[in-house]
Amino acid sequence: MYVGSKGKMLGTRIIPESKMKAYKAPRKTLQRCSGTWAEWFEEMRGGQSATCGFNWAGPLTEICLLGNIAIRTGKRIDWEGEKMQITNDRDANKYIKEPYHNDWSLDV
Repeated sequence: MYVGSKGKMLGTRIIPESKMKAYKAPRKTLQRCSGTWAEWFEEMRGGQSATCGFNWAGPLTEICLLGNIAIRTGKRIDWEGEKMQITNDRDANKYIKEPYHNDWSLDV
C-alpha cells in the first residue's frame, strides 16, 4: 500500500473511491511485448531488440548486488567497476566472486 497526502493506492485500486472514479489512465506510448522469454527469443532470431536488454539490466543488477554487499558489511563501499573491486574495504571483495564449490566431489 502506498499512502500519500491525497489518498492511498492498494494494488491497482485508488482510495478513496472518488479518486478511483476520477482516474484516467495515461495513453500507452511504449511498445507492448509478448513476455520476457518471447522477446528474448525474438531478439536471438535477429528480430527486434528486447526491451529488457542487457545494456541496462546488467548495470541495474550490479547496483542491486553492490547494495546487498553494503548491507552485508554494514559499510559504505566505493566501487571500481572496470576492475570489479571495492576500493575502500579489501575484505568486502570476497563477496564479489565467492569461491566455487564443486559439490560433485563430496562423498555421500
